[in-house]
Amino acid sequence: MKGKKLKFKTEIFLLSLAIILYFVSAFCYSYEVGSEGIPSAMNYPYKGYAIPLAVAASLLLVLAALLYLKRK
Repeated sequence: MKGKKLKFKTEIFLLSLAIILYFVSAFCYSYEVGSEGIPSAMNYPYKGYAIPLAVAASLLLVLAALLYLKRK
């Protein structure tokens, strides 16, 4: 019984971490520096982190789903 409870906590942790990473990814993608005269590529300083964070979140989501299916 304790092993199943531990796996459930792991799955919940992975899902929570994936959701947090999706929010951080959305923030990184949409964050804009409010300065005039700066080229548009420099207005979004964290945009390069958005895709890797979203990919990491997706991988965590898949891992949590696989652990859940393996448990059943």
